Amino acid sequence: MDFMILRATTKDAPFLAETVMSAIGEDHCIQMAGGEYRLPLLRKFFTLLAVSEVSQYSYRNAFVAYTRRGERAGAIICYDGADLERLRQPFIDEANRLLGWDITAAQMKPETSDDEMYLDSLMVLPKFRRQGLGRKLIGKAAEKAAIARKPLGLLVDFDNPSARNLYAGAGFKNVGKRPFAGKMMEHMQLPTD
Repeated sequence: MDFMILRATTKDAPFLAETVMSAIGEDHCIQMAGGEYRLPLLRKFFTLLAVSEVSQYSYRNAFVAYTRRGERAGAIICYDGADLERLRQPFIDEANRLLGWDITAAQMKPETSDDEMYLDSLMVLPKFRRQGLGRKLIGKAAEKAAIARKPLGLLVDFDNPSARNLYAGAGFKNVGKRPFAGKMMEHMQLPTD
């Protein structure tokens, strides 16, 4: 199947929220929401961040893949690691306001660093998998990283070998470990040429 990959718009915000939630995983989403019954509230939270001009999950940091019929098939969210502190503040503000959290920036460990473009979230809808779309979306993020002259980095759960295989197959290399949400993850980077 042929896909068009376009810069996301505010109209893509609900789809981007699903992308983030898919990347986080159901169990962690339930934990973040404070229970399964609060998942709609978490979806609203990520949608608000996706429609925002300044947020790590903003539509401005995303690309969406469409079929020729205009159906959304997948998305990728990536941003410059040097902007994490600025981009994360809306997350903290909304989490405290909407989800009833009580967190500060000092309590959150960075999942990226200033020297990399960070691939935050990637999702391909099940019916469009195994058609090369994940690699095409990664290619868009790699183009953005090349413009910034930084490697494209990401974290992948050690318990998710299929995701790790996708990234390794796209050329990502293990460069260490980093914590994310209280769990140690594999840190991988796509080297710059």
